[in-house]
Amino acid sequence: MFTILEAGEREIFIERVAQLTNERVEKIQELLPVWESIILGSSLKLIRNQIRFNALSNFIQHKSVPSKEIEVIFSSSTASVNWDKIISYGEGLFGILMPDKKSAIALLVSRELKCKSSLVVKGLSICFAMYGNRLKLVDIACMKDWNSFGEHFFAQKHDFASLCPPKLQGSISEILLLSDVFKHESSSFPINSEEFELNSDEEGGSSTNWKVIGLILGSLVLASAIAWFVYTKMTKEDEVVSADTEEIIPIDSLAKLRDSLSKLSADSARIASDSLTHLSWPDGKAYDVPKTSALVPMFEYLTDTTNTESSELRVSEISFDAETNQLVSPFDAFFKKMAEGLNKYKDVQIRIFAFAENDAKSGLKRGFVVKNRLVGEGISPNRIEVKAAGNNISPEASVPINSQVLLILSKRSVLK
Repeated sequence: MFTILEAGEREIFIERVAQLTNERVEKIQELLPVWESIILGSSLKLIRNQIRFNALSNFIQHKSVPSKEIEVIFSSSTASVNWDKIISYGEGLFGILMPDKKSAIALLVSRELKCKSSLVVKGLSICFAMYGNRLKLVDIACMKDWNSFGEHFFAQKHDFASLCPPKLQGSISEILLLSDVFKHESSSFPINSEEFELNSDEEGGSSTNWKVIGLILGSLVLASAIAWFVYTKMTKEDEVVSADTEEIIPIDSLAKLRDSLSKLSADSARIASDSLTHLSWPDGKAYDVPKTSALVPMFEYLTDTTNTESSELRVSEISFDAETNQLVSPFDAFFKKMAEGLNKYKDVQIRIFAFAENDAKSGLKRGFVVKNRLVGEGISPNRIEVKAAGNNISPEASVPINSQVLLILSKRSVLK
């Protein structure tokens, strides 16, 4: 059975948490398996998300567990427990495993089990700290890699139903998006494909299946016809395009391919002709980047121990889609090198200002996209703050606004 505690620790833990929260022991006894089921559920979701597993792995490896404070909980010592340090550590794991789920979980559990939502959040943060301590000391083998983690927790997925009361199982599973994990019967990993379920009728056929297949085939036929039509139009040298129709011709796949190839060719030529600079983070592998890369001034700032001022870092080598506010490509190499440096200099805090043509809300969305990419590379979310651009923060006129992000780096020793 999945657990966050060693045998013999449960009763002591329940009594201690009851004392801290001024709650009845019976209520904590009722809540503890629910908290464990939520932690198990959030861990199960990671077997489908390697980026978040990497964030968890980096947290477990580099964040100090409040072991001494946890030991006091289970000791016979009369010393008071430093709950703030334990809760702070647990909240870090909370943010990695259950981002943006805190309010929904607290509201659901408090309503169904007739308790305060603050009790749910506080207890869950403490339990996450116990879980991190267990991953570090007991289950460290499962943190070896993504496959080991997936196999370890996939084997325990049925414990979710044993721990969680029936009236909460469906709702918690829905909040944590666990349906794809529970319906998968294989223990092979990785699994990243999106799955959907088709309902069969009584005769064994699947009307929904045929509708979906028909829709897909129809879409393919229509797309092929449009592509053929546009291709024949483009290859006719003597064709005259009407002024009335010229403005309403949509962007098609062939045009996108042509533009992508042109951009790739231009980018390759620019990189080939651009002078490079040689960088190397402490104890890291050396790498070359263009002198125009934002990594160059970031490297200079991080490695300059005499510079105690904040530094503005203009990033223009990533690009956002104007409609969705998502990155147009992963930019993996850029974010990996940036995170590698920030992980070497953990005293540096980051404020993110992103810009958009639409409104401030779109800019904030882009800022959180950048934050999530850095967190996915192992940067603690507590070091990163996303801010809306104000009157004194504005984009550069010479750079396309969809390719602009401002990072303000500050060394913690000078923070006020």
